[in-house]
Amino acid sequence: MNFAHENATKRIIVLMTRTQKVRLEAKAGEAVLSVSEFVRRAVDAYDPEEMRQRELLAAAFRNNAERTSAPLDRQK
Repeated sequence: MNFAHENATKRIIVLMTRTQKVRLEAKAGEAVLSVSEFVRRAVDAYDPEEMRQRELLAAAFRNNAERTSAPLDRQK
């Protein structure tokens, strides 16, 4: 493996709204990271399959909460 090549950095330009930029800077600040390091870590941490599993789990929790509270709502 060519470590020099792998560790070389490339500049990218990302367009976002002013509000998104403020949120990005705030999140990076809360993490005590530069915006660049925050974005690099976010890219490394992103896993589409994990996100899909979280969405499915959240939907299951919502459905369960609705089913559980429906009989109580009818008693009002």
